[in-house]
Order: sequence, then C-alpha cells, then structure tokens
Amino acid sequence: MKVILFFFVFFVSVNLFGQNGNIEYNSRIFYDIEEALQTPKEVFKLHLDHNNLTKISPNIVKFQNLRVLQLGGNPDLDWDATFELLAQLPNLEKLSLSENKMNFLPSSVSQMENLEELVLVGNHKLNWVMAFSHLAELSNLRVLDIGNSRIKDLPSNIGQLVHLEKLLIWGNRLINLPPDIGNLKELKELDLSNNRLRRLTSTIKNFKKLRKIYLWNNHLTELPSEIGKLKNLEMLNLGGNNLTTLPNSIKNLKNLNNLGLAYNNLLHFPEKFCMLSNLRSLDLEGNPKMNWISVFTHPQKLNNLKVVNIINNKLIDLPPNIDQLKNLKVLDLKQNPNINWKSAFVQLSNIETLNNLDISNNDINLIPEEVSNLKNLKYLHLGSNPSLDWGHAFSNISKLQTLETLILCSNELEQVAVGIRKLENLKELELGNNPDIDLEVLFETLSTMKNLEVLSLIDNEISTVSESVSKLKNLKELHFWMNDFNLNSQEHSQMQELLPKTSIIYMPRYF
Repeated sequence: MKVILFFFVFFVSVNLFGQNGNIEYNSRIFYDIEEALQTPKEVFKLHLDHNNLTKISPNIVKFQNLRVLQLGGNPDLDWDATFELLAQLPNLEKLSLSENKMNFLPSSVSQMENLEELVLVGNHKLNWVMAFSHLAELSNLRVLDIGNSRIKDLPSNIGQLVHLEKLLIWGNRLINLPPDIGNLKELKELDLSNNRLRRLTSTIKNFKKLRKIYLWNNHLTELPSEIGKLKNLEMLNLGGNNLTTLPNSIKNLKNLNNLGLAYNNLLHFPEKFCMLSNLRSLDLEGNPKMNWISVFTHPQKLNNLKVVNIINNKLIDLPPNIDQLKNLKVLDLKQNPNINWKSAFVQLSNIETLNNLDISNNDINLIPEEVSNLKNLKYLHLGSNPSLDWGHAFSNISKLQTLETLILCSNELEQVAVGIRKLENLKELELGNNPDIDLEVLFETLSTMKNLEVLSLIDNEISTVSESVSKLKNLKELHFWMNDFNLNSQEHSQMQELLPKTSIIYMPRYF
C-alpha cells in the first residue's frame, strides 16, 4: 500500500511540475498592473507597451511568477528605478524594451539571473559598449535582438556574450563586423539582414553550431571561403547583395537545405555546387546574367531539391537539366515572357513529381498541348496572361486531371470555357480582377463541379449578384473582397440566404 501511495504521489508531482513548467505559454496576458494584482500568483505575462508610462508601480514585484514582460514604447520611464524593480522578479525570462530612446542599460540588469531573451529594438542612442558589458554577466541570456537601432560600428565586446544562441542585428548600418563576434560559438541563428555589409569576417568559421544566417539586403560582393566551415548550417539567405559567384567551399555545407540568392549579380556557380545533396529550396530570382549551364550540372546529386524559384531572369529556355531534378515539386517561372513554352512544357513533362507551377505574368499567347503531360500537377498559376487564346488554353488545361487549384486572375476574361468542368478534382478557382466576366454564365458553368470548394472573385467591380449564385451549393468559401457592396447590404444578405453553408468573405472597396 505504501509503495502504491508513493508512486501515486510521484506521478502527481511530476505532472504538476510539467504543467507549471509550461503554464506561461498558455496563460492569460495581462495589460494592466492593477487588474493583474487581483491574482498576482497567476501573472505570467504582462504587456505594458506604449502606455506613456513615467514610472513602474512598485507593486510589480508581487508578480513573482512573471516570465514575460513587455515595456516597449515607454521612453519616459526612469530606467534606474525600473531595473531596480525588475531585478526583484526572480522568474523573469523575456523582456522587451523596444523603441524606448534609451541612452544606457542600467548595471542592475546583471542581477536578472534568469533572463533568457532581451529585445532592445529601435534604441538608437543606447551606449552599446556599456550595454554589452552588463549583459555579459547574464549566463542564461540566449536571445538578443538589437535590430533597427542605427548601429554603425558593432562594439568588439559583443564577443563577450558567449552564451548567446540567437543574435538579431537586422536593419542597422553595419559595414563590417568585428572579428570578436567569432567568439559567439553557441550561436544557432544570426540575422544581419538590411545592413550595409561589404564583407564578412573570417572568424565566422567559429560558428560551428550555426543553423540559420540571414544576410539579405547588404552590399556583399563575395563570401569568405570560411563559410564552408559552418557544417551545421541549414538556412543561408543572401538575397539582395552584389555577389557574382559563390566560393568553392560552399560544397561543404552538407546540411544546407535552404539557399536564397535572389537579386544578386550572379554569373555562374562553382563546379561542385551540386554536392549540396540536402538542398531543398533554391531561390535564384532576378539573376538574368546567370550562366544556367553551371547550375544543375549534376542534377542527380540534388535529389532532395523540391523548390526552385527562377522568377524574372529573362529566360528564353529553361535551365539545362532542370528536368532531371527528379524530386522537384514547386517551380516558379513568373516574369519570364521570352520563354519558348512549347519546349518548356516538353522539359517539364519529364518531372513526374512536379505539382506546383507558377507561369503568371509572362504574356503567354498559347498554352501548348504538352501541358497535358504534367500528370501530377495540382497547382497552376496562369494569372496576368491576358493575351492567351483562352478557348485553346482551356482545351489543354482541362486535361490536367490532378489539378486542384487554378489561378486565372487579371486576364481580362469574359467567361470561363465549359471545358473547365473536366477538371473533376478542382477545389479552388481564383478569378479576381476580371471585371468583365459574366457571372450568370460563370455560375452555370461551375454548377456541376462537385469538388469545387473555393471561388475567388476579388476586385471584380461587382455590385449585384443574382440568385443564380445558389447553383454553387458545394462551395465552402466565396471571396468577394474589394467589390462594390458591403456586409450590411441587401446583396450580401441575399447571397448568404442562397448559400447558407458557404462562408462569404468580403472586404469593401475604400477608394
């Protein structure tokens, strides 16, 4: 009996501990100290942002279980007095002080021993040398966000924050990084996006645990070869720089699965780029000077590549060997109006796994019959191709028996061909910004499509809808955003009566 009682008590204790350990994630958010004082032991989250506070009530120390505190947008606070109080909150883990025009971080911050995450976004005048000196004493600090703070020179003592796992320095004015940043050997995520970086320090090789690094919108012209030392890197976003190629060492990033290179000046890839065998997503949007022969030289080695973005590249033909990417599922080809589409669809038909294709904004004149070879296609975006011969196009599109989503927005359509009924698996049809479309004919055409669940008629200058809309009895969602009637209108009420099982979603036009 004693043994049974012991295990019962142990079981209950363990479960209560587990519940208490996670209680803050499901707990109520309080927005007022006086209200929170009614149940001080149950206050885990307190948001006091943008309240024009000049002081913090001393009663805040009664919230001994407080884990999350937001004080952003209160620039008139007395920070010495504030931190004297915060230092008396033993369980505080997350503190946000964004947009407070702080000049200094009080030394008493070093007494907040359990602080794990600190947000200092938008504090343009903060003394960062002093701040980092105090924060270096916090052995539990794991996340630091100092984005959008107009920092030009990152102090070298950033390297003293050796316990950091996530460092966000986005939206500043950095040109270079101090070599001491390489001391942050526990980093798993680093965001340096939207700065003015011209180069990276070679000490980045010390980031052995780094998994994600964001470098988009900088002024990088090359990457150091040391980047190949980041063996655990999974995400590398380099969009919006001035890169012309990648270092040969890129091949060593065996765990890289997401590579963003949009809007650079890429000319070619290194010979062994295809050794990135775990790469799943490749973004090459806006690199019209690229030698595409160098990209997929050994496609069989890129057997995990599932998503490719080659938007806006002035392509005439698809990149060589792209049809040999045997696991490619998503391909975005929008804004390449000079492509030979007949040849392109012949290539694409070799990719048996392709299920998502975007060829919008291409001024296509003709959908060739080869489109019917895309046997597993589920999503097709044909928006903004108003020059298409739609009679011929629907004849070929209707052969895509696996298609579930078809987007035809901004095509100056007046009607949808009856052939669309052959798409027996179609679930979603988007016809936004086709103001001349005949709704009576459309509803009749779609009335027999039993699997159609979502119809979008956004921005079509619709002011009235006839009772024929009742023919769409299988619809789950009908989107009428940006049209000429509102929620209280008679038209909306009538539609809801005619389609009682359909969610009619709208947002009125404001201009």
